[in-house]
Amino acid sequence: MREIKVVWHKIPDTDCVLSAIIACDYLEKKWYNKATPYIQWGVNKETEYLLRELNIEKPEIKTNFPAGTNICLVDHNEEFQTLDNLSELNVEWVIDHHKLKFETATPLNMRVEPICSTGSILYKMYKESDFKITKEIWTMMLACILSDSLLFRSATTTKEDIILAEELKEITWIHNFEEFAMPMFNAKSDLWNMEIEKVVKYDYKEFDFNWIKAGIWTLETTNPWYWLWRKDEILWALEKIKKEDNLDFIMLSIVDIIWEKNTTIILDWKDSEVLEKVFNIKIENNLADLKNRLSRKKQVVPELTKYFA
Repeated sequence: MREIKVVWHKIPDTDCVLSAIIACDYLEKKWYNKATPYIQWGVNKETEYLLRELNIEKPEIKTNFPAGTNICLVDHNEEFQTLDNLSELNVEWVIDHHKLKFETATPLNMRVEPICSTGSILYKMYKESDFKITKEIWTMMLACILSDSLLFRSATTTKEDIILAEELKEITWIHNFEEFAMPMFNAKSDLWNMEIEKVVKYDYKEFDFNWIKAGIWTLETTNPWYWLWRKDEILWALEKIKKEDNLDFIMLSIVDIIWEKNTTIILDWKDSEVLEKVFNIKIENNLADLKNRLSRKKQVVPELTKYFA
């Protein structure tokens, strides 16, 4: 029996979780007798809302597998974002829309495109293979696109994503994107009872910029003022995490989904100096106005990569 484990990155978002579940269906139709999704971390409130609405069971948490296990990586390819013992595993598939930093000893199946969501890529893969798709999977694909594009507000949105979303709208009978997406975004923003350190790590990714270890957080919300009011608590959490994780640089962007604005909390003078040079801005009271830079992947990380290089 040919099996494969489908895994998404640490600190998962909606696109990577739903795309992994979709990918299991695709891989079982394509080549495998059994494909199973696994998470490496708890899912966020937006994803919980969608899993509950679609009546989908939350996958099991697992951070390593026995040596030689067949693996599919979804929505990521960098080693520090994935399984602890990746070097012992047999990576057969990568389905992603991020920059590549990946090497294997043997050839593999790889589908990587510069579009907004991994869900978009999977929709194209289904169409190309002429596979039958259930309404549940159509809906998950649409949710992936709307979540990762922030309802087409993010700079990562491409014309192709919009075309695919329009197709999915007709198929799913979801004719109002705003009505479908806003409960998702409100669920994502519902973090009032969460410990501040967990909030800070809610959407967290580490990056290696030419031997500079950086932690870059994004908190997408419909109520940015609440989190700016708690700035001192967030600074305390950033300082603690920076020391514990031995980070050289740290920042947290509070992204206002409604008004399309990025206000970034920066920890100290050293990190402030970096952002001031990179984005030609002035930082006051640990706050940086990054204007409409809503996308970490397209509008923040590339600029930092160039700076540290």
